[in-house]
Amino acid sequence: MLVTVCSDVGGYAVGVVLGKHPMAPSVSPKKSWEGFAGSTLFCVVGGIFGVTLALHAAWWVGAVLGLAAVVTATLGDLTESMIKRDLGIKDMGTLLPGHGGVMDRLDSLLLVAPVVWALLTAFVPAR
Repeated sequence: MLVTVCSDVGGYAVGVVLGKHPMAPSVSPKKSWEGFAGSTLFCVVGGIFGVTLALHAAWWVGAVLGLAAVVTATLGDLTESMIKRDLGIKDMGTLLPGHGGVMDRLDSLLLVAPVVWALLTAFVPAR
């Protein structure tokens, strides 16, 4: 969950401040390449801190984890945005108004979780 939150927060924060170049304007008009760079930076830093502090693994495992997470989180987010556009709706629910609904909080996590599990299984020995 840490790297997914880092991706969302980093992308939003940097995208709002510096976002000028749309990534996929027909799918998600506010998603920018600058926001993606922010997501990448936050994900890699979050991955390094999380893996080294919580799992006592090598820093590079966290960096790889962060890079893989940012790609899959972005794909999950764009996929869900495409589904919403096809359905002609802005929010997938009313529980979190203005945030796209609960699915907007989970879309990235659905793809990131199995990727993170696979990478941690491969690179971090069980204790």
